[in-house]
Amino acid sequence: MSGYKRPKVQLHKEFLYLNHETIINSLSAFEAGKVDEILEKVSEAREGGLGGTVGYGPVKANASKKKASNVEEELTRSRTNFSAFEAWSHHLTEASAFGELDAWDVGTRNEIAVGDTIRFKAVVSLSPVQQLFLTFIDYANQAADQNSIFKQPAAQLAETKKQARMMAGWMRGRGEGKSIMVSIQPLGVPAPRVSARLDEDYIVSGTQSVEGEFTVIAQVESLINEGEAIPAIRVLRETPPTSKETDVITEALAGFIEPAAALGVELTMDDITLRYPGVVLHPIAIYR
Repeated sequence: MSGYKRPKVQLHKEFLYLNHETIINSLSAFEAGKVDEILEKVSEAREGGLGGTVGYGPVKANASKKKASNVEEELTRSRTNFSAFEAWSHHLTEASAFGELDAWDVGTRNEIAVGDTIRFKAVVSLSPVQQLFLTFIDYANQAADQNSIFKQPAAQLAETKKQARMMAGWMRGRGEGKSIMVSIQPLGVPAPRVSARLDEDYIVSGTQSVEGEFTVIAQVESLINEGEAIPAIRVLRETPPTSKETDVITEALAGFIEPAAALGVELTMDDITLRYPGVVLHPIAIYR
């Protein structure tokens, strides 16, 4: 006799990542009235929800109003984004517009096409390069603390800080935002390699949550061809990667393989440069 009765349906979703702008734009394109309906319902909930003031005197009352207003605005955004996702996901499911993975190997990889929107179960984790960056930046902060067991003398610390600043710069996406490189293993299968960049503006749960089994919805951005090489990170972000950029980044990151091992991070040349039959995804939603 089983000691656990599974739920008949999974209604709750805990989001790691939600690109709400892509979802709302897409939903507007094929069902514009649905976005207006969501906004109307959220507005009605807002008007009947948070209100009133707390505190004594005009200063405290105004501060309370401002705080309540900020909370209300955040709730409004969240309700809109999650409602839009449910409507968008339902529409694509009903239209059979999601590609589904029943297996993951080179043959399956060759069946998908750039532009396909796919939904699948996967193990998601920080890429080794990303893990190195975050670990080294944290280490550099510790090295500057004279009370830390990782403290360094001034001469050595200057070089450590320089390298940490360089890594922080490499983590930036377009503009000043930060992007997080992740490895995705469809159905828990590590090859062919699947990579994606998460824009920090759409990370819901924080980078510390980027580890574990999730449902991934993403659009296929690139299928790496034979003989093609894509750097795991980008420095020249406004143009497609060139062979020169790939060579420079590969050489620079290769110099971190041994230091990465000293920090407990296993980094290989395959982590530094993405090659055939690798796949690059544009993530839309990651949740469990």
